[in-house]
Amino acid sequence: MLTPRPRRSILSVPGNNPRMIKKALSLNADQIMLDLEDSVPVDEKENARSFVVSAFLEENWGDKIRSFRINGLDTPYAYRDIIDVVEKAGENIDSLIIPKVNTKCDVYMVSKLLDQIESQKGIKNRIRLEASIETAEGLVNAYEIAIASDRLDTLVFGISDYSASVNMKNVGISSHGDEEEIYPGHRYHFPLSRMIMAAKAANLLAIDAPYGNFKDPEGLQNSCNMAAALGCDGKWAIHPAQIDAINKTFSPDEREIQQAKKVLEAYEKAKKEKHGAVAIDGKMIDGASLRNAKRIYDQARAFGLLTE
Repeated sequence: MLTPRPRRSILSVPGNNPRMIKKALSLNADQIMLDLEDSVPVDEKENARSFVVSAFLEENWGDKIRSFRINGLDTPYAYRDIIDVVEKAGENIDSLIIPKVNTKCDVYMVSKLLDQIESQKGIKNRIRLEASIETAEGLVNAYEIAIASDRLDTLVFGISDYSASVNMKNVGISSHGDEEEIYPGHRYHFPLSRMIMAAKAANLLAIDAPYGNFKDPEGLQNSCNMAAALGCDGKWAIHPAQIDAINKTFSPDEREIQQAKKVLEAYEKAKKEKHGAVAIDGKMIDGASLRNAKRIYDQARAFGLLTE
């Protein structure tokens, strides 16, 4: 299994807009997702593939995660998305996002097609997969999907299509983060939690859906806070103005980083001195605390937040 690469912010960019692609690569999102699905009109699909290939081959991505989203597997466009883009630019692609994944078979099909392309073209880079959970069927099958391929490293929540699949009454386009007026709780708490549990049980990352109103920073922050509290590792962004808030929310703060270092140093000292128990400030450090400290420290290192 491929170890998931940490990321907080995933910026979605229309694959048929080279100007927006170039601009996105200058921003501070951890991952750029070049979209061939919802944001690209039917008569632009072929051109978009060419633009996406050019972006992977010619643009400077720095240390960003290089990814693209194919069209749904129930459309006549998905197979050409995979073949045309991966055959030409596979060495420069980190991740492929599969939308509307309903069963493990969807992941298996894409994974096997990638096996063939990589073998035939001599592509040494093994492309990872991200599965977007966007329907009631996909949510019911989330764990089976999560373990369907060792290429898979992320589950993503697709809020709009999920809402439609269960006939949920919406009060707006923004998704969770909006004030609830028609339900005495949080409508997305259960589906998001269920997806997160499936992801974590399979040692995958869990990424939250985008917040639809990019002119509502308070709603975005509420949405980020809820997703982070439930265990999400990051969140999609649909506008550059959303990136900083997402990065900040899903990054460990300085206090957390220093505490993690303290725990890890105490553990290493105890191990060196062959002490069976570790305590800090009068509190015993158990296995869960140690794992959490390592996770925070690894995140801080991945996001360039370590000061020493």
